[in-house]
Amino acid sequence: MRRALIVATTLAAALGLLPALAAPAQAATYTITGRVTGLSSTGAVVGVGDAGLWIYDAAYDDAGTIAFNADGTYTATFAGPGPYKIEAGCWGDMTCASQWGIEWYADQGSFDSATPVTAGTTATVANIRLDRRSTITGTVKNTAGQPLAGFSVDASKSTGGMSVQATTAADGTFTLTGVESGPSTVQASDPQDRHLYTSATWDGTKSTSDYASWTIPAGQSITGVNFVLDPWTGVLVKVTDSAGTPLQNINWNLFEYRPDQGDWFGRQYGPLLTAADGTFAEETEVGKTYRVCVYDTWYDNGWAPATRYQDRCYDDAATLETATSFTVTPDTRKRELTVVLPVAGKGLTAREPFVSGSSTAGSTLTVDAGAWGPSGVALGYQWMRQGTDGLVPIAGATGPSFTTTSDLVGSYVVAKVTGTLAGYRSAEMYSNGVDVKTTGPALSSPLTVTGTGVVGSTVTATHGTISPAGDWSPSYTWVVGGVPRDTDWGAVQPLTLTSDMMGKRITLRMAAYGPTGAGTLQQSASGPVVAGALTAPTPTVNGTKAVGYTLTAVPGTWGPAPVTLAYQWYRSGAAVSGATAATYALTTADQGKTMTVRVTGTKSGYASTAKTSAATTAVLGALTAPTPTVSGTKAVGYTLTAVPGTWGPAPVTLAYQWYRSGAAISGATAATYRLTTADQGRTMTVRVTGTKSGYLTVARTSAATSAVLGAFTAPTPTISGTRRVAYTLSAVPGTWSPTPTTFTYQWYRSGVAISGATARTYKLTSLDKGKYVKVRVTGARSGYLSRAVYTAQTAAIA
Repeated sequence: MRRALIVATTLAAALGLLPALAAPAQAATYTITGRVTGLSSTGAVVGVGDAGLWIYDAAYDDAGTIAFNADGTYTATFAGPGPYKIEAGCWGDMTCASQWGIEWYADQGSFDSATPVTAGTTATVANIRLDRRSTITGTVKNTAGQPLAGFSVDASKSTGGMSVQATTAADGTFTLTGVESGPSTVQASDPQDRHLYTSATWDGTKSTSDYASWTIPAGQSITGVNFVLDPWTGVLVKVTDSAGTPLQNINWNLFEYRPDQGDWFGRQYGPLLTAADGTFAEETEVGKTYRVCVYDTWYDNGWAPATRYQDRCYDDAATLETATSFTVTPDTRKRELTVVLPVAGKGLTAREPFVSGSSTAGSTLTVDAGAWGPSGVALGYQWMRQGTDGLVPIAGATGPSFTTTSDLVGSYVVAKVTGTLAGYRSAEMYSNGVDVKTTGPALSSPLTVTGTGVVGSTVTATHGTISPAGDWSPSYTWVVGGVPRDTDWGAVQPLTLTSDMMGKRITLRMAAYGPTGAGTLQQSASGPVVAGALTAPTPTVNGTKAVGYTLTAVPGTWGPAPVTLAYQWYRSGAAVSGATAATYALTTADQGKTMTVRVTGTKSGYASTAKTSAATTAVLGALTAPTPTVSGTKAVGYTLTAVPGTWGPAPVTLAYQWYRSGAAISGATAATYRLTTADQGRTMTVRVTGTKSGYLTVARTSAATSAVLGAFTAPTPTISGTRRVAYTLSAVPGTWSPTPTTFTYQWYRSGVAISGATARTYKLTSLDKGKYVKVRVTGARSGYLSRAVYTAQTAAIA
């Protein structure tokens, strides 16, 4: 990426595609100038302005500011004299890559061999000539002279650069174009890896099955590079279960008999594992004798099959000593074998152990076996040292901790952890090694993992100073659920916790290196078990914020469902004892205070999360608010009066609103109301609203009155007839509006009702003599208020 960015920038600058940068406040003091050139197809020297140019300091980091021009000239400025190493050339999809290769100054092939250039206050000149690329043609055939189609031919420069590849045609021919000059490997091979032929390289004059290097000349068309591939010599093994199912990730080894030593010597590299189809292939040599063994002992942190198998050697032998041998002859170059494995039991989940502690003799080492499974696995420990023929058990060192002794100085010590469980195949895992020394580094404070451990957050770690400081930066490896991740060097890189880590323990492993000859300090710090992050909205509070009312917590939608929610109500920030329900009835203790509710969500495997609502407004007091009544005659023309009752605590400001059959009457906002014809036949109510600072405004409405009655328009009635004893008087009611449906009468003698005198007429008696007579006329009609009117009194009855 670094190279690509520099190439893109220099090319863009050369073509004028980037704006000019402002001059720095102080120009660089040291300068290197030169020109990048190459030979054209006619042999002329030309500037290669579209090449890439890279300048590095001694640490192989980019250095200086480079101005690269279209004619291939450049100027590089630096803050210091260097020395520096310069690389120029064409590669990848650069236009010039079809003609020229890559060179290091001066005419070198790599950073290590490049000639250093010291920048001067007077510019140092460093020109670079790029070699022209060559073309190689030839054929690929077998020993019978038959062309091999579809085979791959690759040319790779030994000092680095662009690899060039071609595929053979039906007649076995190939052409490699744009091949860099210099020491290279040119190889022909079967890209499909069918184990039919052995790969071959070109040594400059001929094809060979051995590795060979060839110095490719520059700018030439090279012909006659004709490869002859020998038949593939080796063993192709398929490992299956008893049903013929291929078994993947089975360890294997091919043992060669060594007559001089009288032993069977296996391959000394690995891991050697079967592929997904249960096969592996390994080359052999004619005239040598071999044995094949396979072992179901691969317990990589990501590989945990349900079934495990017994170890076997060819042909169905339990041990290497009893295995069947085979000798490779010219007629049996390729041998295909099948090894069938019987079931050993179920498969354990095994983890890579980690040894922590100082490698200084006399220090205690501790092995962390990791999380093995399933539950119930018994773990055994054996500390071992490196001997001349491999690892050797240390007598008595069979616990999870081991204190090194002076006799182990210079030895490599590891811990073997063995897991056993009935019904399962036992598993063995080996820890990292510790090279025991007389001295080693220490930390001024321990390694500590910090962080909440919740999905979406990060964990990191801190530790004290490493003393004495080492030649190498410390290394750090995060371990998630027993599975190590990539190792970082120099500084702890925070680990972002993701949902797939839920329920897994986070651990950090550290290696601190001492000076040359000193030991290493291995440290392990345990962090949190990763918990999921709940979806947790901020709750809200519903309800009237006044004494006597009930508030309700509205938690929102928590997830993933189901989530158990708990509640705690707070009064101006102080928890209200016992207030742990989703609802809360406000009391006088809450008056003038703000209320909040904290909702806490819990769910197995997830971090408990609490969210608190916004505070309410201050809780208002509750007024004593009786239901008002209405007094007064419920008839047109009469005045009604609101009787509010006693509101408290005094004083309370009261406001009134009169309603006609439920509809507010405009302007009717006094404590009294005079009924009008619009009210006739309607019921009346009054709403009394009480207000007081710090209290909830309360409105109370009276019961409805009976329907309002109409009012008669009535004249004063008169009396006709002779005012003398024995004569009859008549009441004349006059004209009423509307006309009553009935009239009733009551006669009075000097203001006293005359018993039985309730007719329209009245015959005067001797009792009336000398008295004054009048009559009351009462009109009645449905929907109207009965009205009584009196006549004037007569003169004294004669």
